Amino acid sequence: MTTGTEEMLANLTKLQLNNKRVARQAVDEGAQLFAKNLAANTPVGETGEMASSVETSGFKGANQGLIEKDIGYNQSVGNRVHYPDTGTIFQSAQNFVEQTINESTPQVQEIYKEHIIKGLNL
Repeated sequence: MTTGTEEMLANLTKLQLNNKRVARQAVDEGAQLFAKNLAANTPVGETGEMASSVETSGFKGANQGLIEKDIGYNQSVGNRVHYPDTGTIFQSAQNFVEQTINESTPQVQEIYKEHIIKGLNL
């Protein structure tokens, strides 16, 4: 059983090395959950295009031994989304990306924990 963050990260690395299929499932489920939460927390605005432009990349880092995905906004909206998130001199910050990170972290850690237990037979 995992007790601390360091042990969980060590077990996650073991999972990436020993059971790549389960590690990919864990990363995929965590990325989908985060993308869903990000789309829900993103302000809709007049056109609604910011919330509908949340995307998840394919798996990255395989040639370096990492299993990861990027979650964010597509190119048409990505360069503008930081204005409502961080604010301007005329608009106060809404901090929806930080809110999503804080909201999703425990949920994603729970997904990783379940997959570590299943993949490493702990």
